[in-house]
Order: sequence, then C-alpha cells, then structure tokens
Amino acid sequence: MDDGKPKLVPLEGGASDSKRRVVGGVEIPSPPPGSHLTTGGRRLYDWICEALIRDGRKISAAGLQIVLLVHTFQTWSADMKLCLDHGRYGESKDGNRFELPHSYNERNARAEIKRELPEACLTVMSQIEARLKESKVATGVQDDLFADLVDHARDRPSASA
Repeated sequence: MDDGKPKLVPLEGGASDSKRRVVGGVEIPSPPPGSHLTTGGRRLYDWICEALIRDGRKISAAGLQIVLLVHTFQTWSADMKLCLDHGRYGESKDGNRFELPHSYNERNARAEIKRELPEACLTVMSQIEARLKESKVATGVQDDLFADLVDHARDRPSASA
C-alpha cells in the first residue's frame, strides 16, 4: 500500500482458476473460494469430480460438499498414519490402557467419511440407486436442486466477471 493502491491477493478456487480441466466434455468446477486445498487436496478434489462426471453425475453445485469430503479424508489419512506409526492405545503410569487422541480422531473421521460417501454418490450402492431413480424419472436426468440457479448465473455475463 505504498502508492495508495490496495494489495490484491488471489483467492484459492473460484472462477479465476487458470487450470481448467475437462472430462468427457464437462468442465470440472473449481473448488469454492476459501477452501484452502493443498496440492494433494486439489488432486483429490479433481479425482472425485472426475469420477462423478465419468459416472454421469451433475456436480455443478457440489463443490462445497466435495471440499468437505476432501478435508475429512485428509484428516483421516493423517490420523491413520499416526495410528500405524504410534499405535492406537497408550498406557498410563498405573498400567491402564487408554485410547490415544489420534486413534479417537481417526475412528470419528472414518465414520464421517462413511456417511459422506453415499451422499456424494461415491459408493457402488449410491450409484446404483441414482441410476434407478433416473430410470424411473421420464427425463432420465439427475435432480439438481441448484440447476436453475446455476443456469441463471451462467446466462448472465456480468455474473462471471
């Protein structure tokens, strides 16, 4: 701010992401701004989006849910490594066993991932259920709660600037 101009800092994710990836003619959406994904987290985000697109899922409004899944998975992975390196249980001075904090965190993150995967349509059964629902609907497309809003935003050129 030496010359009176504000310091501009690029946001992570968002529409200004220069590395656009396309899978099967469908663009992978950028993670939401402020998602703070590491390089490994961004790779995992892209991998999940790619898997969903290849399966025919519409993910235009799923960025936030996928980012939450990525963060949970990375936390679980770090805690799992601690469990493998240091074990799951410790022993007190009195000789009583107790669960170490990273073991407790790993178990909770694993349970959370098990809940989130079907919601993100990332399990075999959730994919089968989605296909069955699509086959029962006359149009055969996935019901996207935010499709109208996203389409409206895409139709407005001023919204992308």
